[in-house]
Amino acid sequence: MSRILLALFAFGLAATLSSTSLAEEVKIPKDTCVKPCAECANECAACMKHCRDNKMEDVARECEICHHACLACTLAVGSKNPQAWQICETCEKVCNQCAATCDKGSNPQMKKCAEACRTCAKACADARK
Repeated sequence: MSRILLALFAFGLAATLSSTSLAEEVKIPKDTCVKPCAECANECAACMKHCRDNKMEDVARECEICHHACLACTLAVGSKNPQAWQICETCEKVCNQCAATCDKGSNPQMKKCAEACRTCAKACADARK
């Protein structure tokens, strides 16, 4: 039993040391995208509700995915997570796709969502420069 505990301790220590050295090498986006991502997440949630209420399930799913991508980016970049760069890049792509989808609608809520998505996508791109 003590050998197993010792092995687990050694493995945990090695993992901690290796992740510390990796964190120093990883590029983290600037936190300038955190606020636009949070705002976009809120707009996407409102648009998702509107679309579900109006039986536009395809658009609602697109907004839901964008909502979650923006929340993930907000958390990852805000906490300087080692995966923040990739999450920020994914958020930009998802936001651009959601904006294109919402631009096709004529509803003011969808237009507002599309604008928030474009702002967020630009902020994510700029944060990685």
